[in-house]
Amino acid sequence: MKWHLLHPMAVHFPIALLTLGFAVEVLGTRASEKAAWLREAASWLLWLGTASALAAMGLGLLAAKTAPHVPEAWDTLIAHRNAGYAACFLFSLLSTWRIFPRPRAGLFLAGWLICLGALVDAAYHGGELVYRYGMGTAPSAE
Repeated sequence: MKWHLLHPMAVHFPIALLTLGFAVEVLGTRASEKAAWLREAASWLLWLGTASALAAMGLGLLAAKTAPHVPEAWDTLIAHRNAGYAACFLFSLLSTWRIFPRPRAGLFLAGWLICLGALVDAAYHGGELVYRYGMGTAPSAE
């Protein structure tokens, strides 16, 4: 199987789920008690987004072993991998924190924003691999 083809599809799930989850969390902190379901929805988006980020990371590690490599992109590939590790680690911590009694809303939102920063960094380097170096886009004799 061409595992490297699954990673680009999988990465869009954590980006969408975790960004939407942050927006729903912001709405939930400002909503009345009648809209408490927003905070519950944000929790599920966080947990599903974190799980999908871990899956995307696993597929990325497989992709690194099976994708055609571009030697000029090594530094960017390493930065992409490390940012992916950081994002997964931070979102795993945030997801675990969410299980315990509700933290202060502002502190939790700040933590989520930091996690999103790591995710954006990983996505930026991934985009650079594709659009600057053409990694995974060039036709090959597979």
